[in-house]
Amino acid sequence: MEKLLNDLNPRQIEAVRLVGGPLLIVAGAGSGKTRVITYKIAYLIANNIASPDEITAVTFTNKAAGEMKSRVRQLLTEKLGINDYYAVSGVTVSTFHSYCAGVLRQHVDRLGISRDFVIYDSDDQKTLISKLMDEHNIDKKQFTPRDMVSYFSSVKNGTAALRPNSNIQRLYDDYEKELRKAEALDFGDLLRFTVKLFSEHKDVLEIYQDRAKYLFVDEYQDTNRIQYKLIRFLSLKHGNICVVGDEDQSIYKWRGADIRNILDFEKDYTDSSIVKLEENYRSTKNIINASSTLIEKNFQRKGKTLFTSNSDGEKIKVATLVNDIRESEYITSQIAKRFDEGFHYDDMAIFYRINAQSRLIEEHLRRAKIPYKIVGGIRFYDRKEIRDIISYLRLIINPHDSVSLARIINVPSRGIGKTTLEKLDEWSRHKNISLYSSLLTVSEIPSLSPAAKAKLTSLVNLFEELRVQNSEGSVGSGLLRILIEKIQYFEYLKEKSPHEADERIDNVSELMNAMADFEENSGDTALEVFLESVSLIGDTDLENGDNNGVKLMTLHSAKGLEFPVVFVQGLEYGLLPYIRYGNGEQDNDVEEERRLLYVGMTRAKEILYLSWARSRRIFGGIKARYPSKFLDEIKENYVEHYKDTEPYYEKTEIKPKVSPYSQEFYVADETPQIVGHKVMHATYGEGIVRAVDGSGDKARVTVQFRNYGTKKLLWGFANLMVVS
Repeated sequence: MEKLLNDLNPRQIEAVRLVGGPLLIVAGAGSGKTRVITYKIAYLIANNIASPDEITAVTFTNKAAGEMKSRVRQLLTEKLGINDYYAVSGVTVSTFHSYCAGVLRQHVDRLGISRDFVIYDSDDQKTLISKLMDEHNIDKKQFTPRDMVSYFSSVKNGTAALRPNSNIQRLYDDYEKELRKAEALDFGDLLRFTVKLFSEHKDVLEIYQDRAKYLFVDEYQDTNRIQYKLIRFLSLKHGNICVVGDEDQSIYKWRGADIRNILDFEKDYTDSSIVKLEENYRSTKNIINASSTLIEKNFQRKGKTLFTSNSDGEKIKVATLVNDIRESEYITSQIAKRFDEGFHYDDMAIFYRINAQSRLIEEHLRRAKIPYKIVGGIRFYDRKEIRDIISYLRLIINPHDSVSLARIINVPSRGIGKTTLEKLDEWSRHKNISLYSSLLTVSEIPSLSPAAKAKLTSLVNLFEELRVQNSEGSVGSGLLRILIEKIQYFEYLKEKSPHEADERIDNVSELMNAMADFEENSGDTALEVFLESVSLIGDTDLENGDNNGVKLMTLHSAKGLEFPVVFVQGLEYGLLPYIRYGNGEQDNDVEEERRLLYVGMTRAKEILYLSWARSRRIFGGIKARYPSKFLDEIKENYVEHYKDTEPYYEKTEIKPKVSPYSQEFYVADETPQIVGHKVMHATYGEGIVRAVDGSGDKARVTVQFRNYGTKKLLWGFANLMVVS
């Protein structure tokens, strides 16, 4: 048996040998938690403490379950020479859902449900819900079947509630009836019916309690309340429960995870033991120490101090950039530098807080011909909200684009139902005209009701108004802003999918930024030119993603992964910590945001970059940004600073008492007589104004820059900073 334990450090050995009663293993990042679970299971079997059919282990993913089974089998057969099939295969290792499916397959008839039930996956759920939404006349553009699948799942796991006597309540009730008629269960049913079965049938519960005489739960910090109840039921008889997790990596509150489950473990199991795994095998000393000084600021934690025997490594690079464009250029240049040093592109990853941040870095990676792949996300211009708005913009240029019109005719909801669309389509075919031409002649369509005609006429008026403004030379980004306000698109997103509204609004904001960037850099404000550039982006091979390329992902998607080189971008107040629309900074939210950055930092094995920008395009305009408070929480002795050119000038000689990462600056917001004056630009640096043509936001300012030559800029978007 010592042969087995020789591979472990002292704390891991302690965790393996503690075999009686409740045990909480607090496993810090990169500390070998899966190794401890598998060695502990092998230890129980090899020492005849438990038979294989008395051991149950549950985790969250099939990949994790498969890895656990494989490692236990390897330990027993290769390490200990135990080749008995029963000993190797008798342990129950599964995901929560597959475990519950197995229980219900044997006993669900006790609840009046057939044992021959089928399991509906998310596609099956969407198909059924879509059919029911049609029957209830619920607009699928306002609430998509996918939205309903997510919402009903939250209802079943106890993190959301239905509003009584609402359309959604009735839809849910009918959905449940259809599931029962089809003798089907969805993923949420698997958990809740297992808990119901255990609650109402003690004889069944006892069977599974005996099969979980020794119960293991992986990633305990990610469990929700229904999973917590299941675990409590299984552990009550024998009390030999071992949970493994890290409260510092609890980042899924939005998905129902409840950090109280791990924080209150010792209250729930009063005779419990706790072992902390604090030795990190993944990262360098500087990365571990910097991450630890950050996370120790949280109050919702058990408290631990990670250490490592790895080398000191390079200090954390904290980069302060002039703007978001320079931030992307900096990251791209550092990727190229590390590649030249011998790292492969797939050794490197870029993390960001929200998906909208990928747009600019994608653009710069494409320019540099650096292969990349977006992990767990969708290409920026493929995101639904972006495609919606692009369809509107295309229709301003070409209203006879029937594909785009069909996409947005009821987005946001205008009460234009399926029947109206069918009548419009029929009229278009009959007259051999475009869908938009049908809208122009809507008064002539006899099959349409007066109410439908009024709604369609209102839509035509909107497009005609925007088309007139475009023909008069309006700036494309200005038209986009007017469009979003006219159709109340942000309000639509908030109502349609409250849980995703913030991110979708951020994506639309990033589209505004893309347009403003394009107009400023190309000097062309025509809407059709921007749309053409977007179409060309979609044709690039790199957009499809390269498995051997740099990985781009949100910080949430990064959990469980590791890379030699990691970039975390956008460490600014409002972005990380992320401040949601209409929801100020709240302590619990900030703690989860700090955990999110901690997860990102501890993915890095050798080199870690953190970056922020002094200004960033937001909703199409350049806004001053302030460094995240998290940067100040990382001790300076683990940090190496990089600061870009700083063309910012205080309003007075008295410097305000602010973070060392930021300063105030003066941005000209009107068109004064500045010909001959020295100015600073966030990208081009210092220059002299040579001419001003026009007035207001549409004025074209000719500036001769020291390093970039002469540029013509739009006054409304240039954000020129006057020096003299």
